[in-house]
Amino acid sequence: MNKYLLLTIALLFSVQLSMAQDAIFTDRPNTTDAAQLLEPGVFQAELGYARMKDGDYSKTDVPNVNLKYGILPWLEMRIQTNYSRTHLSIDGIDTVDYDVNGLTPITLAPKIKLIEQNFAIPAITLTPLLTPGHIGAEGFQNDHFNYGFRFLFENVLNDKFTWGHGFGADWDDSRETTWAYSSALSMSITDKLGSFAEIYGYFANDYPSQHVFDAGLTYAATSDLQFDIAGGIPLNENAPDYTFTIGVSYRAN
Repeated sequence: MNKYLLLTIALLFSVQLSMAQDAIFTDRPNTTDAAQLLEPGVFQAELGYARMKDGDYSKTDVPNVNLKYGILPWLEMRIQTNYSRTHLSIDGIDTVDYDVNGLTPITLAPKIKLIEQNFAIPAITLTPLLTPGHIGAEGFQNDHFNYGFRFLFENVLNDKFTWGHGFGADWDDSRETTWAYSSALSMSITDKLGSFAEIYGYFANDYPSQHVFDAGLTYAATSDLQFDIAGGIPLNENAPDYTFTIGVSYRAN
């Protein structure tokens, strides 16, 4: 009997410790990734459904995948990919021959902590983006090694508001430089419910720029489990008609 009592006490104590640790933080559902890093030895999976429609073109990701692992206090490894389906219709007529289904290229996106926040000086993290070619479904594969980077900036303003930014560039198969930016203001509504509003976009010399506004909610069911939902609308005519995502994130030691 005593061993069962001790086991019960141990389980209750472990649950209490789990609830006492800092609340989960995620890179989803907004575009601006968190500047924070996971502690060494911590694994986190961020999964979701995402849909984007742009005129006759639509893209659905099920699941949208971001796997993260803390390696050192200043280094976190991330692996990102999607299982996607694209669809194109012309004048309302489906063009099945142009549909592509399958795994998108895998991107390695480590986070490297540069500095901690110091009053008005934000926390700064560097994220290289490394995408090998010839990986994934044939219609999604890159011909060359694609790469890019993001600088992530974050100011915790008080116990309710956090302001984060991202800025960087991507080089795809065309080797054209595409610049990317994002800025998100996050607010804690309650201990479990959070919200954000964000603008983000992309611009390049030879391609039309895109600018989007999105907003969403997060709900922390426990300190290690979060649900989220978000949607976006265009800020210029070149941006997608709409974006929508819903997902779940889980953290484990």
